[in-house]
Amino acid sequence: MWLDVTVRLARAASITAAVTLATLTCTPTRADVIDGERIAMIDAYALAASPSVETTPTALVRYLSQPAQNDTEKARAIFRWVADRISYDVDAYFSNNLVTMNAEDVLRQRRSICDGYATLFERLAREAGMEAVTIKGYAKAYGYVPGTRFNRPNHAWNAIKIDGQWRLVDTTWGAGYVRNGRYVKVLTETFFLAPPEQLMFSHFPLDQAWQLQSTPHLSKAEFEAMPNMEPAFFHLGILGENVWREMNAPDFSGSFVRTYDLPYHLAVVQQAPLSYRLHADQPQQFNIRSDAFEQMAIVHNNKWTTMSKDGKIFKVDFVPRNSGDMMVVGKKPGAANFTAILGYQVAP
Repeated sequence: MWLDVTVRLARAASITAAVTLATLTCTPTRADVIDGERIAMIDAYALAASPSVETTPTALVRYLSQPAQNDTEKARAIFRWVADRISYDVDAYFSNNLVTMNAEDVLRQRRSICDGYATLFERLAREAGMEAVTIKGYAKAYGYVPGTRFNRPNHAWNAIKIDGQWRLVDTTWGAGYVRNGRYVKVLTETFFLAPPEQLMFSHFPLDQAWQLQSTPHLSKAEFEAMPNMEPAFFHLGILGENVWREMNAPDFSGSFVRTYDLPYHLAVVQQAPLSYRLHADQPQQFNIRSDAFEQMAIVHNNKWTTMSKDGKIFKVDFVPRNSGDMMVVGKKPGAANFTAILGYQVAP
């Protein structure tokens, strides 16, 4: 049985974990090898599929593959179509009526749990001429309580080989989430070709070879003890390997920077303190890239410090002088209010 679906809600409080005070340097966290315009074109084409081409996996892949120039674009078209057309079967999940379906069944019914999502993605990828597998294991999914010990596998996702390298995809979590017992369909980009160092905070494969990360492989007990990172944490371009490295540093401060439920890459943090708890009188550097915001500022104890702007980059060197809350905020053109981006607590 495969129970799944993560909750994408940003926490009101900071995400607690063992991590040292540090800065983070970020690069794109998904397949940005595809040009943005190509992604938009591939997505639009996939979503325009008509019922006449959705009758069989072979016919569907023939359609989805037509504009693709490489395997990455094929994988993107399949991911986008599955995430849009297949809905999570909440009734089956809550009634524990978890029936395994083949790809044809999922395609016909348009509803499934995670095993069906993964089975369909694997079948479509193989029809497109790519190597793909379904991975089964444990996931910190809907209803997860930190510290839980898993006694049985509860999720399924995929690995797909692109340019000779295995990449990870979770179409179930990419398609939406469960909130208050209801399914909310919304695309979550962080689960398309997700970096292993990011996915390891929430996914643990039965076959540990599919961990794939360059950081040390985890035991099940280590996975269970790791913090539960919401997808919104990685929407800001925070690298999983940085989180891992700082979490294991001997002088950790105890918790991560607070993040908020912002759209994927609305802002990309290129440099910022990774710890939630900062020390007064200690200099901090912020470097954040954004196409969406026209202003950014540091707000510390209700005092505002405007960040300088150079093209799409906002920067400031800031020294918090007193204890209290501190936030990084941004304002979109024409917006009446500022949007929270990062949150900290300053202590002596």
